[in-house]
Amino acid sequence: MNKKLTRILAVNDLSGWGHTSLMAVIPIMYRMGIQTGALPTAVLSTNTDYPGYVLSDQLDQMRRSLEHWRSIGIRFNSIYSGFLGSPAQTSLLLPYLETLLAPEGMILVDPVMGDVGGLYSCYDQSIIPAMRELIARADVITPNLYEAFTLLGKTFDPDITGEGTFDLCRGLQELGAKNVIITSVPASGKDSCAVAVLDAQGDFEILEGERIDAWYPGTGDVFTSLLCASMLRKVSIFASVRFAMKAVAEGIRISLERDQDHRDGMHLEILLNSAIFSGLLKELIGSEL
Repeated sequence: MNKKLTRILAVNDLSGWGHTSLMAVIPIMYRMGIQTGALPTAVLSTNTDYPGYVLSDQLDQMRRSLEHWRSIGIRFNSIYSGFLGSPAQTSLLLPYLETLLAPEGMILVDPVMGDVGGLYSCYDQSIIPAMRELIARADVITPNLYEAFTLLGKTFDPDITGEGTFDLCRGLQELGAKNVIITSVPASGKDSCAVAVLDAQGDFEILEGERIDAWYPGTGDVFTSLLCASMLRKVSIFASVRFAMKAVAEGIRISLERDQDHRDGMHLEILLNSAIFSGLLKELIGSEL
């Protein structure tokens, strides 16, 4: 029997060097048994942690690729968007969501806009209403805490309480997102990190995991890719978040042990082939893949 693999379309930027964005998404999806298509939104020489990087916007190529896929009838079980370089790219993607998504497919939006310091330098305020339009169509969204506040037009509060975090999640659901996951929410202690989850049925939990005192670009891409792949394998949203948190912590630990240049992102090639990652997979889905 010719059983089709689960397909995902990853919409994100592509750095020629560094384990971020599509360079993180694609190997993770293949490791998790997901057939992957890519729609680069920008092509960069390196990720943006390197000085002097060069970037080429891909709006025109995106338009031609989307139209070609529509014309030949390609469908995906999930569309997962990360970095979108402008409101024009967001507007371009919106009408193709239904065309390219298979029945009962999942739209996951990581609304990349900024972090604690504000919007990223490539954006102005016009990205905010454009991103609100996109998350209104999403089955799952994964903003960080700053992006959650920004999408709701609220002043950033890094010390928000659990009740306040629930209100943020509910506000994002009122914008249209079905399942809301907010990363980098306040944890109970300095040795913990926390992720808030409010699912479509109204179940809410703040999940805590190990915090390792290191930072690598692309960590959010790794987390969301692992989460997305896990959900595509029919794992619950809460179990998928726990799996992604554990795997990211292990990836950071591996990179620290091997003195990885933080600008390169974490050591994905070692993480994804490690015995610990295989064990996490077996625990998650009953198979080491």
